[in-house]
Amino acid sequence: MNQVLAKIIYFVFVIYIFITLWKYTGVLWNAYVPWNVQTDLLTIFVVTPILIAVSFILSSLSFKVIRSTN
Repeated sequence: MNQVLAKIIYFVFVIYIFITLWKYTGVLWNAYVPWNVQTDLLTIFVVTPILIAVSFILSSLSFKVIRSTN
């Protein structure tokens, strides 16, 4: 039961980190990247998977830090 709860908390962390990164990336993207079809495709196929990977990595690192402090 503890591992199921830990995985649920882990995925909640992943979702929270992804939403935070998505919002900040959107602000920077709208400020510096011109809007057209190519940049939208770049966002969908390149930036989004990178943000997903970074959110999993940051969540894993935060869990390691939390577990090592106990």
